[in-house]
Amino acid sequence: MKMSNRRLVIGSLQPLLFCIGMYFVILIFSVFVCSSIYHAIKSNKKAATTEVKTMPVASVNAKAATSFSR
Repeated sequence: MKMSNRRLVIGSLQPLLFCIGMYFVILIFSVFVCSSIYHAIKSNKKAATTEVKTMPVASVNAKAATSFSR
């Protein structure tokens, strides 16, 4: 049975369509991974700065002085 010209064209484009599809899947996945890493780093910086801001300097110096005197 002889294949029609339309099936030959679609069959010859299959590798190209597969590569284009995989490109978009990987692109979406990489955007998700990079945004997750960015938000993880951004949230850690906020947590570290708020932790430093909540502890007064005088109490840190008092704790250090008592630990050195023992």
